Amino acid sequence: MSRNIEEQLDAEGFYVSTTVGWSMFPMLRNRRDRVVVRTIGERQLKKYDLPLYRRPDGKYILHRIIGVKDGCYIIRGDNTYRKEHVPPTWIIGYVEEFYRNGKRHSVSGKGYRFYVRLWQFLYPLRAAFVGGKRLCAGVFRKLFRRKQTTPSD
Repeated sequence: MSRNIEEQLDAEGFYVSTTVGWSMFPMLRNRRDRVVVRTIGERQLKKYDLPLYRRPDGKYILHRIIGVKDGCYIIRGDNTYRKEHVPPTWIIGYVEEFYRNGKRHSVSGKGYRFYVRLWQFLYPLRAAFVGGKRLCAGVFRKLFRRKQTTPSD
């Protein structure tokens, strides 16, 4: 890639990329789906929008806005369980559409809006399930941990 993401957005007004990572699964699949990111311009981002932002460490993140509070966006990936507070100055663009198996999906379409609301509605159940699963895994590891033995002389 000859230009970085921000240079591309400034020059062309959009950026197209294949997604990397599992944090937005099942909506976006790792290294399989493509997103079209647009510059913010005068647009006001709102709940359920998908901003692309750059953390101070330089890492680019694409997650969903789940709320706005005290001038910051509250953001979380669809497949994550930790919120992040993101100031507007970190945001460099937003997803306008994505492509799966060559088919275009607009983030303003009815199917997409239904998915987002359902997925967010189910969040407490998903979080409880994942938390319970982790708790059980930890208990089983402790219960069935093999004792290390040392050979005796």
